[in-house]
Amino acid sequence: MNLTRYEQEVVINFNAEEDTATVYTANPTWLRKMEALAKEFPDTFRLIRQTEISRTYEMPKRLVRIGKPRELSSAQRENLIKMRNAKKQMHD
Repeated sequence: MNLTRYEQEVVINFNAEEDTATVYTANPTWLRKMEALAKEFPDTFRLIRQTEISRTYEMPKRLVRIGKPRELSSAQRENLIKMRNAKKQMHD
C-alpha cells in the first residue's frame, strides 16, 4: 500500500510517570531505522505492534532527544560542500 508523504507520519509518545516511550511510524525511513535498532539492541528497542503499513516500538524515553540546531563556520560549510561534491563524483 502506497501512502502519501503526508500519511508517512512518525509519532513519539511518552508521559512523565513511565520510563518508556512509544514510537509509531508509517515512514519508510523510520521503519528501516527502528527495525535496525531493534535487531541490534533487542533489549532496548522492542516491536510491540505491527500492521501492513506501520509499526510501533517501545524504547526507554531517556533515548528521546531534542537538540539545538547545528551552527557551522564558513570553513566547515565549505568542507562539507567539498565532501558532498566528491561523493557525488564517485557515484557518477
